[in-house]
Amino acid sequence: MAASAVGQQPDPNQAYYNKAKRALEDLFEKAKLKNELHFVMALMPEFRGMQDGGWNTGEEAVQAFDQFTDHIKSLDENNAVRVRIILAFYLMLSECSGFYEIPKKLMLTIEGKGNNIWPFQSLVKRHEKTGRAIDPNANAIMKNMMGHAYDIQLFELSEIFRDAFDPDLRNAIAHADYILAADGVRIRKRNGGQPRVISWNEFDALFCKGANLFSFIRQHVDQCVKSYDPPKKIRAQLSHNEPVTDYTLYYVPRTGAFGFTTGAPPT
Repeated sequence: MAASAVGQQPDPNQAYYNKAKRALEDLFEKAKLKNELHFVMALMPEFRGMQDGGWNTGEEAVQAFDQFTDHIKSLDENNAVRVRIILAFYLMLSECSGFYEIPKKLMLTIEGKGNNIWPFQSLVKRHEKTGRAIDPNANAIMKNMMGHAYDIQLFELSEIFRDAFDPDLRNAIAHADYILAADGVRIRKRNGGQPRVISWNEFDALFCKGANLFSFIRQHVDQCVKSYDPPKKIRAQLSHNEPVTDYTLYYVPRTGAFGFTTGAPPT
């Protein structure tokens, strides 16, 4: 999927994709080895205990990915509206922090700090007058994960988060500070800074980099979830102050149910 075809030229993102696949495989394997119960919990983004269905933005991001993809494929490549939809898609991919709770909680699991239901809470700020919570934007989320990965010596993982999204492009889309032109996406920076032109080939590469990182994480999650059919019994504890207990980790293909229980798994 791209704003303009790049022909048969070598993919400029191939080295990034190779690194991302290695880094994510390493992340998932190390988290599972450290604590398999917390590993399973990390695969469920926005796990907040008892809540009604339909309130999970991580799951919504996955649905949005498929819907954006199908709609973009249906549009003519020369249609300017198609490019604007791709811009909206790029912004969604960069901002869906509910989905990115997955790699964040996997890193916490490796540290022995799994079972964290608010993994990005330390990044939330408060408005000095109203006291209202100000959610962290994509730049803050990616910088946090980049630093976290580096601190636990997952250096390739740190680099893929660093390079996942272009902050100029993300900010321009979020603040309607861009122009679509024949030479590419012109970032105006109307409030100060050096204007920039992102050529259509460069835009194509930037979009594909972010979209494929999302896809790689999703593929790892799907593979890990399905590995719990048939169910697996382990001895584990939710937190250090609780006794070690028998847990069953399960995935039910018929219903899509995935999770853990201290009793028999659902059928």
